[in-house]
Amino acid sequence: MAALPSKMRQIHFDGAGGPDVIRVGEADVPQPGPGKVLVEVAAFGINRPDCIQRQGLYPPPPGETAIPGLEIAGKVVALGEGVSGLKVGDAVWGITGRRTDVLNGGYATFAVVPAASVMAKPRNLTFVQASTLGVAGITAVRDVVLTKVGKGQRVLITGVAGGVGSFAAQAAKAAGAYVIGTATPRHNAYLKSLGVDEIIDYSQGRFEDRVKSVDAAIDTVGSDTAPRALGTVRRGGFFISNAGGNLDAQCVAAGVTCPPRASAANAERSLYERINALATSGQLKVNIDRTFPLAEAAQAQAYG
Repeated sequence: MAALPSKMRQIHFDGAGGPDVIRVGEADVPQPGPGKVLVEVAAFGINRPDCIQRQGLYPPPPGETAIPGLEIAGKVVALGEGVSGLKVGDAVWGITGRRTDVLNGGYATFAVVPAASVMAKPRNLTFVQASTLGVAGITAVRDVVLTKVGKGQRVLITGVAGGVGSFAAQAAKAAGAYVIGTATPRHNAYLKSLGVDEIIDYSQGRFEDRVKSVDAAIDTVGSDTAPRALGTVRRGGFFISNAGGNLDAQCVAAGVTCPPRASAANAERSLYERINALATSGQLKVNIDRTFPLAEAAQAQAYG
C-alpha cells in the first residue's frame, strides 16, 4: 500500500451550540496504539450522541479539539501492537469509542478504533450501509437480547421506523417474535417490508389503549412515551428504554424486569457477531435515507 499521509481532513466544533459551530479542519493522522487499528474512513454514521457532544457535553480536555463520531466503516490501513485477526486492507465496520488516547473520532478521513470494536464488513452491505451498524445496530440487537425476545412472543417497539427501532424490529422478527410498532402512516410500506406485524399510528390516540400485556417493550422515543410503553408489558415481562429516565421504581411496581442501559461502545463481541450473521443472511436490512460529504457535516446534523 502507498505510504499514509501525515495530515487528514476532520470535523470539529468551534464551541458549543447548534450545527453552525461545526467546522472543517485539518489534523495529524493518528497512530494506533496497542490493541487498536487505524481505519481509513469510507463512511460514518451520525447519531444523537454526536449532537449532544456538539451542544457541550463530553468536552475535550482544555486546549484539545474533539473530533466527533462513534461509528464508522472503511479499510484497515495500520495495526497497533498486539493486534491479531485483522490485516491491512480488511474492510470493516466498528465503533471508535467516546474517548481514546488520541485525538480521534469518525468525522474524519482516518480514525483509530479498538481492534475489539471492529468487525469484518458483510459482503452484501456497502460501506455506507455498514457504517450504521455500530451504534443503532448494536443498541437494537442488545435490546432484543436483554429483553429475552423469542419465538411466539409479542414485543412493542416505539419509534419503530427510526434507526434503533427498525433494527430492533428485524432482530425481533429473526428471533420469531410478533412485532408491534408505533409510527406514522408514511412509514407503513417500509415497515411492512421489514416484517413488522402491526403498526400503530401514534398520532391517532394513545397506543397503550390498543396494546396490552406484551411480553416485552423496547422504547426508542423517551419522554412520557417510556412509562406509557412500560405500562403495556405484562407482569414478568421485560422493558428497556434507550431514551427514558430512571423508571426503576415503576418497573418494580409493575413486576417487570428492566435491564440497565449501557453504551454501545462497551458492547460484547457476541453482539457484533450476531449483527454480522443477521446482515449476511439478509435478515437485517439497512435503509439509507440520505448521504452527505464530509464537508457538509453541519447540514447532515441539521437534517437528522
